Amino acid sequence: DPSHPSHPAIPADPAPSPAPALPSPAAGAPPYAGGEGARGAVPRREVLAVLGSRHNAGVGLGRLGRWEEAVEVHRAVAAERERALGASHPETLTSRYETGFGLSRLGRHEEALEEYQQVAARREERLGPDHPDTLAARQETAYVLGRLGRYEEAHGLYTAVLAARERTMGAEHPDTLRCRHNLAFNLSRLGRLDDSCALTRQVAAARARVLGPEHPDTLVTRYEVGYALGRLGRWAEALETYRAVEAARARVLGPGHPDTLAARYESGVCLGRLGRAAEALELYRGLALDRARAQGPSDPETLRALHGLGVNLGRLGRWTEALAQAREVCAVRERVLGPDHPDTLVSRRETAVALGWLGRWAEALEVYRHVAAVRERVLGPADPDTLASRYDQAHCLEQLGRSGEAAEVYREMAAPRRPGTG
Repeated sequence: DPSHPSHPAIPADPAPSPAPALPSPAAGAPPYAGGEGARGAVPRREVLAVLGSRHNAGVGLGRLGRWEEAVEVHRAVAAERERALGASHPETLTSRYETGFGLSRLGRHEEALEEYQQVAARREERLGPDHPDTLAARQETAYVLGRLGRYEEAHGLYTAVLAARERTMGAEHPDTLRCRHNLAFNLSRLGRLDDSCALTRQVAAARARVLGPEHPDTLVTRYEVGYALGRLGRWAEALETYRAVEAARARVLGPGHPDTLAARYESGVCLGRLGRAAEALELYRGLALDRARAQGPSDPETLRALHGLGVNLGRLGRWTEALAQAREVCAVRERVLGPDHPDTLVSRRETAVALGWLGRWAEALEVYRHVAAVRERVLGPADPDTLASRYDQAHCLEQLGRSGEAAEVYREMAAPRRPGTG
């Protein structure tokens, strides 16, 4: 339902695994002699120490969310380590791994995929296929494949990594459970919702045993249980799950932490789906205020809460207010995110929905046409969101009595074509 606030309030895919720790030489060990990339003299300890410090600074920048700067640091350190130590040295590969991590966080998944694939290949040659560092790189490769929509490839790689982790670490090692968590989420992307829900429940129970019921990783998986239940239409169970996660996160992280607020947002989605729009409206009103205080009035998550508020104004039949809310959120999203951003288009469509309910079909038609044109240009004519916009356009033409034009749009929609093609 494109009019509904999009899921989720935190990144859709599970967070990538942490990078392996930087190897530290044993006390009294001689300086590295260099490898295939070394140029002449053995590098001095001071040079390697400085590179280690720069590496740690890059990691620190990433923790602060300064991913562009972090990527620049890690790329520079990787190049210098390659010259000093060789392309396959563990420290060189650690820097390249961190480069991939930063690129992934920036949404540059094609570049991240190239880094991870090369790191995984070199680690397999040097360390073996079942070494934890090799498996970490392969798991991150699966992660970015999923972000690129290549879910079948991601599934195959997650399955292989999981088998290796279970064989070498055990079924309930935290790294094994992280891989199972990611596999479960990817199953939902493949449309295997029952399998995803069952596996996610298993991982949540295992993490509670191993890490504790209120460990952040346990709560992430319980959050995904709620998502899986929602995808299956089991909204009452999903609501109960999200509320439990919100309460636990409030105790562990604090009531204003972004993860706590993310769980509250999803509770609002469930309330709306259950027909409890008045409760959802008040939840989103409070959530928007909390988000604005914590992250600013123009933050995407603040705007997501305000969008949810507008959706539920419409559900309560308060369409004049809903229209004003949709227009306000759309204007801010266009300024902050850009006119073609998916969230901006969702708000623009919500404007058309409200115009239609107010009987202003001619105005609604112009908005629907605009959304359909942008989605076709950005996503392609066979994308589900593009087709949904075309359906909106045809429905609007019907309401205006222009049945011939509506039929033409329906015929174009019905023409056989493969997703991803023009």
